[in-house]
Amino acid sequence: MFRLVKLTPPHGWNAVLWELAIVTLGVLIALAAQQVVDDFHWRGQVREFRTALRAEISDDLATYTYRREQNRCTVARLDELQRWLDSWRAGRPDKLTGPIAIPTSLIIRTTVWDSRDPETVSRMPLSEKLDYGSLYTEFANAEVHRLDERAAWAALGDYDGATHLDHQDLMRLQGLITRARLRLRRITTNADRFIKKAATLGIRPVPNPEWPAPDTEICRPILQKG
Repeated sequence: MFRLVKLTPPHGWNAVLWELAIVTLGVLIALAAQQVVDDFHWRGQVREFRTALRAEISDDLATYTYRREQNRCTVARLDELQRWLDSWRAGRPDKLTGPIAIPTSLIIRTTVWDSRDPETVSRMPLSEKLDYGSLYTEFANAEVHRLDERAAWAALGDYDGATHLDHQDLMRLQGLITRARLRLRRITTNADRFIKKAATLGIRPVPNPEWPAPDTEICRPILQKG
């Protein structure tokens, strides 16, 4: 027959409860301390990422102001090419006395954004993540226009030194001029919108002093009356 044994701690139940309370408190303090350390670590990670990201965006915005400063010469060159084309259509062809050239553009950098750590980004406010993501989506769209503009100007360069244009040449030349004008308008309009949007986040374009100077060849008149 089993008998229930009454357990009695040597120093009484109050001592046991006190020891349990001390251990529990120690665990809670350790967990709280770890949480503080983790929060401090991730706040630092977010701060560093935000600083690098805003610097990259500022740099990217400056590529638009860099390109926009060439707009006057770019438009003038397209106007020259249009007059050259029209002179051939009129049967009184003018001459090009120099290379057609091409406006200088700079590539958009997305290294910081592309290498973002999901855990770091998850600790940023949702509105901030959406704002940055929206800007980089805009950058990707603008890069399509930039690359197509370069392709159009590269194709225009095929007419450097041309002394004869047939009907097919005239049609192709008109298409390239129109295409270059379209991309110029899109790039300029997008740049203005991006810069205004970034300004609401306190980000402004800051040019990199190591960037090469734009090619000035496109600013030299090349159309001579035939």
